[in-house]
Amino acid sequence: MSDTNAIAYINYQKLHLDTENPRLPNSVKRKPKEILTWIAKSTAIEDLMNAIGTNNFFAGEPLVVYLHPKKSDEYIVIEGNRRLTAVKLLHNPYECDKPTSQILAVSQESLYKPEQIPVVIQANRKDVLPYLGFRHITGIEEWQPLAKARYLKQLFDVTSEILTIDKRYNEVAREIGSRKDYIKRSLDGLAIYELIAECAFFNIQDLNEESIKFSILSTALANESIAEFVGLFQKIPIPQDDVFSTTEKFYSTPSHPIINRDFLKKTNIEYLTRWLFEKIEGKKVVGDSRQLGLLGKVIATPKALAALKNNSSLTYAYRLTTGVNDDFINFLYTAQASLEQAAGLVAHVNYTEVNIELARELRESITLIGKTLKEKRVHRDDDF
Repeated sequence: MSDTNAIAYINYQKLHLDTENPRLPNSVKRKPKEILTWIAKSTAIEDLMNAIGTNNFFAGEPLVVYLHPKKSDEYIVIEGNRRLTAVKLLHNPYECDKPTSQILAVSQESLYKPEQIPVVIQANRKDVLPYLGFRHITGIEEWQPLAKARYLKQLFDVTSEILTIDKRYNEVAREIGSRKDYIKRSLDGLAIYELIAECAFFNIQDLNEESIKFSILSTALANESIAEFVGLFQKIPIPQDDVFSTTEKFYSTPSHPIINRDFLKKTNIEYLTRWLFEKIEGKKVVGDSRQLGLLGKVIATPKALAALKNNSSLTYAYRLTTGVNDDFINFLYTAQASLEQAAGLVAHVNYTEVNIELARELRESITLIGKTLKEKRVHRDDDF
């Protein structure tokens, strides 16, 4: 958006709420009253109404609008929908479905009910999209992750389809000053989210557009094993020189579900959704984002994955992976370092029952570890 655009004053009745607002949930019908009601009920609209009603509309922050494609001399507000909602409710609180008593009181008691609203007019939506990215993706009024992804999809949709997919990602990244990998991961997450929504969130109790943590889903997809599990990579056969070979080889290449969802694995996406968001007896399989690394290692190990699918805990399933060997040796190294430090201090500490009891417990743990490892070696030798 150019800084040279002059501010115009437009009657608020000629300004329309944005049906393509990235923050709007899919469950909200794209009709004026439904959109206005959602904005009023999901934000602290009474505070904004009171501010405008007491001090008038601040001309230093004009709305950003573009020409309505179907209504002459009218405009769609692409930036400032909440402020327009506040002005509309000051004039008529019943534009909202079931206005609260506070909305009614603020409307009745307000000193100002502005009719002419300062706006900056753009010719079309495409001209304003980069400005939204600056303000809500990298700027001071940051949107929630799902709204960001929907906005990025709008930017992606106006890139040229004759470009390669990577160049389209790069164009979006350049528009908002971000990285291509961030753009792709957000759009991948959006494609998977849309599939989840179309499946009615797999009928998981209390899971919906308002409650789902899109950031958790997006973070999970950054794990290569999880990404491959849900179909964000497609396997391409490698031509074989040996015509007698029975072993088929593949290489993986990223899929791009934002333009083609054919490679997404719906069954696996349901598993992932349940592991991330479904509560069973008050607990989720993946308790927090720090456990996504464990989940990735479980998914990469067929035996562990089978256990998780059969309702084993993530902790138990992880024990069936090779990753547990790395954890084990790291724990031993850490314990060794701590014990060496304790050994350097023992000559200077007093005898207490607590000290001697801790030493006994450590000795018992070390003995148990050594005995178990020896038994494993014996069992392995017996196999031959």
